[in-house]
Formats: sequence, structure tokens, C-alpha cells
Amino acid sequence: MTPGILGSPVRLGGVELRNRVVAAPMERNYCDANGLPTDHYVDHLGRLGDGGASLVYTEASYVRADGRVRPLQMAIDDDRAIPGLRRMAEAVHRTGALLGVQLVHGGRLARAAVTGIRPVAPSPVVAEVIDGDLPTELDLDDIAHLVASFGAAAERCVRAGVDVISIHAAHGYLISQFLSPRTNLRRDHYGAPHRFLGEVIDAVRSAAPGLTLGVRVSAYEGVDDGLDTDRTLAILRAAGATRLDFVDVSAGCYEAGQWITPSGEFETGLHAGHARRFRDLGVPIGVAGRITDAESAARIVSAGQADFVTVARALHADPGWTNKILTGRAPRPCIACNYCTDSLREPAPVPCAVNPEAAGSLPRAPGRKRAGHDVLVVGGGPAGLEAARRFGLSGCRVRLVEREPAVGGLLRLAARLHEYPEYHRIIDWYEAELETLGVAVETGRQLSPADIAEAPERTVVVASGVAGHLPDVRGHDHSRVVELTDWLRRHAQGEVDSHYVIWGADRNGAAVADHLAVAGAQVTLIGAQAEPAEDVGARAKLMPLARLTSNPRVRLVMNASVEAVRDREIEVRGLGGTRVIAGGGRVLVSQGGDGATSLAPAVKASAPGKAVMAVGDAGGHGGWAGVAIRNAAASVTAFLASEQKGEQP
Repeated sequence: MTPGILGSPVRLGGVELRNRVVAAPMERNYCDANGLPTDHYVDHLGRLGDGGASLVYTEASYVRADGRVRPLQMAIDDDRAIPGLRRMAEAVHRTGALLGVQLVHGGRLARAAVTGIRPVAPSPVVAEVIDGDLPTELDLDDIAHLVASFGAAAERCVRAGVDVISIHAAHGYLISQFLSPRTNLRRDHYGAPHRFLGEVIDAVRSAAPGLTLGVRVSAYEGVDDGLDTDRTLAILRAAGATRLDFVDVSAGCYEAGQWITPSGEFETGLHAGHARRFRDLGVPIGVAGRITDAESAARIVSAGQADFVTVARALHADPGWTNKILTGRAPRPCIACNYCTDSLREPAPVPCAVNPEAAGSLPRAPGRKRAGHDVLVVGGGPAGLEAARRFGLSGCRVRLVEREPAVGGLLRLAARLHEYPEYHRIIDWYEAELETLGVAVETGRQLSPADIAEAPERTVVVASGVAGHLPDVRGHDHSRVVELTDWLRRHAQGEVDSHYVIWGADRNGAAVADHLAVAGAQVTLIGAQAEPAEDVGARAKLMPLARLTSNPRVRLVMNASVEAVRDREIEVRGLGGTRVIAGGGRVLVSQGGDGATSLAPAVKASAPGKAVMAVGDAGGHGGWAGVAIRNAAASVTAFLASEQKGEQP
């Protein structure tokens, strides 16, 4: 399907969108501790506009101090927010795009640890999913003040030059707490789920009469006692949604986060069928939810399921996504890993697994290097691929040598597993990029330090990773013991045996355990931590962890270490001491990498006349593709910038 319809304009109220792609109000931790935007934030929104998005949102911005959910969330509760918001508007308007702001109050999802204030909510229902505080039930005066706060925030948007306002009534925040029977237990007139939303709509419209106004809703909450699409539609009608300029449809709540930011296990555009039903409101409809490629976006709009698509993670992966899909080019793909979503918990800019610049600007590198500068990249995993691409973009002649039959490293192995069906997309993209840049790729060839020393290239990037660690316990040399990544290289796409023991419940061990159990094997997963995949964020592991803990074919042995491997048994030491458990079949060991196996020290010793850098796992900056890619990009750009300075007279 051609993406042509995505390039057509659409009118929302008093504004016209130049195309059908909207940059979603994605939180990114790009503000400072006062909730004011940093330069990186302003620049990022400008890149989204330059990249073709027709409407660029900031993020869900809190309208009152007690509604702040995250420490670095954007503020719109005070006039001090206006200058920064005006800078954002100017940056976006320079690109020909429109600026939108989403207004929100966290309600029971806010916590005193963040705000210093006890949270408020329609009813005193604790958000147990986030270990929340007991909220104070709102009285009538405070409800009126909150309604006025939404209006005051809208008026600030007018003064800052904002074009579009979206009221956040989705995902379990305050307004949706009024909508849902799970969280609104009131017996007064605000027990009517539409009442508060209707008053907020009126207040915002009155404060910003010239701005385009819409609402974002969850079509369904995704929990047994929550709202379904029929009820949500009825509430919107009662609240006066037909008076709005658009409705943007998402799904889910914090208790069902898999519907808010769906993993790669879900189909693309999964909420589009529900969005179609909102057309009965008679206003333009947008939809979000794993819209990651031109085909799914065009299909949604062409089929009349929505008038525009609201895209978040795909634009975080590549701010130029819109222009690229409209012109038939391949954007850097989102792999739906939810690294971004889970990173919101950290007090730092939200990174992206595949876009190294999402977490902050990199050193400025020269546009082109001098002719004849040759670079050898040893290793074709994520770090090596990114390094080769960066050097290729600078004009260097680059040769990449990978010992395996194909590039991709551990990420290619992970792409074979059940929970990572989208990981192959970034490897495919890198291969196409390197071909376009003329990078010479040699696979199935392993270089020794002596080979590297004799190679003609004078700049060497060691990106060959490290070997997996096999702890020295009794029976570690048993014939049935194999390091997990070595096993993946040989067996992941072959027949699955009936029984496995996986020693190590980290990211890799848990993913392989889930994969094998889904395929029908009996799996014993042994880990030193309290639950599997503690090194993975809550959203990313939501579905595989649920499978592991509910699958009768999986036995979890947590808070335990392996003391010995026997023929059909494993001796483990746990909180209650040492015991022997049954455990037949292969023993797959996932105990991290052995840094001592990095090739880098030997290469530096063998090639003293060369410039040698180690990136990714080989340089101690790995464990996850996002970390390795960022490290490689930063290392290469810093190297190029320093060389440029050195060349100046």
C-alpha cells in the first residue's frame, strides 16, 4: 500500500495539519527539576517538525503541582512555564508544523515522594500498581479549583503561541479516574463519570476559544472491572465530546500497561479497529498504538479507521520518520522494546535502544573526513554496526569484519526469540545503511590481534564483544552444560528438547526460558534475584514475566545459586540452605560476559601504531544494545571531533 494518503492535509478545528502524522505527547524526561524545558527538549521538537510531523506535542504537562507524576515532567501550572513553552512554539513553527500541549493531572498516580503533597483523587483508591499513596478524596471546592487549573493552563498555552490543546483523559490519570467505575466511587453528582470531563472541556474552551481542542481517551482500560469501548463512547457523548475538534484514541491503564505501549508481540496499529467506532461522535479521530511503519499508518487512514495517526516511539527512534515514510525511504525502526518507557523511572533523559541521540546530543563531528582515512571495525554487533555507520557517514573508507556468518551479534540471536519479533528490523536497517555508505562487510572471518596489526587500516574499532562467563562450580564442564549465547548460535532455530535448566534469570536467561516454555519445553529457571529479569524494566517484561509465572511448564527457583551440576540433578543454595532439585536436559548458563576475554587489550599491544578504540561490550559498555549503540556513537563522534581539532593549524 502506498503512503500517499498520509501526505494529504486534514483540518482539526481552526487549523490544518499538513499531513496525517502527529508526534505524540510522549514524556521524555527532557525537562529540568522545575518542569521547564531544556535546550535539548526544544531542539528535539524542532527536529520532529523538520522531520515532517504536522503537529508536534510537547508531553502530558501537569496543571497543578500535586498532579506531577514524574520528577522531570513538564509543568504548565504556573506562568514561569510560558517562556519555555514559547521557545518550543517558535522552534516548531519555524519548521511549518503546529505545536500542541496535552493537559494532565496525575490524581492518584502522583506521589508525595515526587510532589511533596498528598495526592488527590475522585475516591480514596490506592494505585497499588505503583505502590501509590492513599489519595485524599476531592471535595467540591477542590474539584472546582482543579477545573479552573485546567482553564488557567490553557490560557498559558494561548499566551505562549500554542496551536492545539489535548485534554488527557486516558491511561488512568485524574480525568480517567473520574470516568472509570474502578476509581470513581463517589455518591454526589461527580459520581456521574462524564461530569468532571465535561466541566474541564468547558473551562479549557472558555480560556482558549481560538485554539483547536481535543481529548485523548483509552478506548478500553484492559482490566476486567474497567471501561470497555461501549461505555467510553457513552461517557464521551454525555461529556460533550461532539463539541470538540478531535478525539485521539489510545487504550490501557497502569494496571494494563501493555495496551499503552504495546510490545513487538502485538500487531501494528492494534487499536485502529476500536478507533473506528469513535467516528460516531462526528469529529476527526486519531489513533495511537504501535504504528511503526508506513504500511500500517497508511492502512489505518485509507480504511477510514482514523483521520490521523499519533506516533510516539517510532519518532523517538527516528525524528525524521514522517518525511522518510512519505518519500519511500526507510527510517531507523522502532523495535518495540519499551526501553524508552521503562527509562522514565530514571532521573535522566529518556534514551532509545536504536537512536543514540535520544538521550542527549553527541559531540559534534565534522561533516566529512579527509580522503584516504581507513577504518577497520572488528565485530558486527550493534556497537560495531553503529561505529561503522558513523565512520562511513564521515567519509572514511570502512571495512567491517564479523566472525559469524551474518552481522547483528547478540541482537540477531535475540531476534529469534518469542518476545523479540521486531529486533531484526534494526539489523536489516543497519545492513542497508552500510551498503548505501559503501562499507565493506566481511562475514565468517575471525581476526586475531596479529591479523589486525598487519591490516592496512590505521584506525581500529574493537567491537567483538566478550565471551559468556561460565562459573567454576562442580560439574561446570559436564557435557550438558553450555553457555547460553553459544547455544543460541547453534540451536535456537532447531528442534526444542523436552527439558532444560537455565542457570541465570537475567535478561537473556529469562527470555530464553520464556521462548522454550512457549515452544512446549519443561524449563527450570534458576536465578540469584527475587524474580526473573530484574535487569529489565517493568513494561518491557510485563508479558514474558506473566507467562513465566503462570506457565505450569516453568519452575522458578529464585534467590538461589548453583553449587553443582550432576547428571540429572542440580545442587542449589538458597535462603534455606543447600538442596538438590531434579533438572534434566541441557543446562544453559547465562551469567553475563567475561570482560577478561575482550580482544581490545591484545589489539592495543599488537598494534601500537594504530588508533584503537573499544566499544560496546568489548569496551565495558554493553549488556544491552541501547547502551552499546550509544557508546559506539559517542566514541566515534568524539574521536572524529578530536581529530578535526588536531588537524587545525
